Amino acid sequence: MEIICKGCNKVYSIDESKIPSTSKVYVKCSSCGEKMEISKQDLAAGPNKPGQVENEAPVEYFDPDTQTALIYCQEIQARLEMEKKLAELGFETRGIKDEADIRHHFRYNLFDLVILYQHGPDPDDNMKAILEYINTMPSHMRRNTMVLYIHLSGNRYDLYDAFSRGVDATLSPMDIKGFTELVPKLMDQKRLSYKVFFDCLEKVEETSI
Repeated sequence: MEIICKGCNKVYSIDESKIPSTSKVYVKCSSCGEKMEISKQDLAAGPNKPGQVENEAPVEYFDPDTQTALIYCQEIQARLEMEKKLAELGFETRGIKDEADIRHHFRYNLFDLVILYQHGPDPDDNMKAILEYINTMPSHMRRNTMVLYIHLSGNRYDLYDAFSRGVDATLSPMDIKGFTELVPKLMDQKRLSYKVFFDCLEKVEETSI
């Protein structure tokens, strides 16, 4: 039976006789490190399709003080480097595959950071759909979430490029090397720009209690 890694779409052949009938096993993808859960029921249902979100995706909750990030990136090495840099900053990072995936994550958690990595000169269909979702998020969610768009001609000082894409900043792939200094600085800049808004919101909430 074949299974497909949700992280990089690598196909594996699994000997069904080695899977316990009453429990699940976990294996790590040799290409991207994604942990895959396998059970007899999964094998009976057939291989998962690339980009497919399961009907009952697991719900995950984070402690209130945990910094969280989502990454859409089809380039494995770039994704691994970003995850490493964000881990150094204390982020809990999760990968997303498509619009349904990011919608599921935001249904249960408010993420501090979303990173979208464009592989090639033009965004793919999944990227376009994810951007469309981000640009229709409720304002209170969007103001609390930093969205970084990485593409070949990205420039953190090009405000028009960021505005036209509906993101907070655009970066070059070369900027990933400096993530540990750059990401906190960009997030602090966004917090400062919305400080008056959040201060007013806090006052309103205090008076309404």
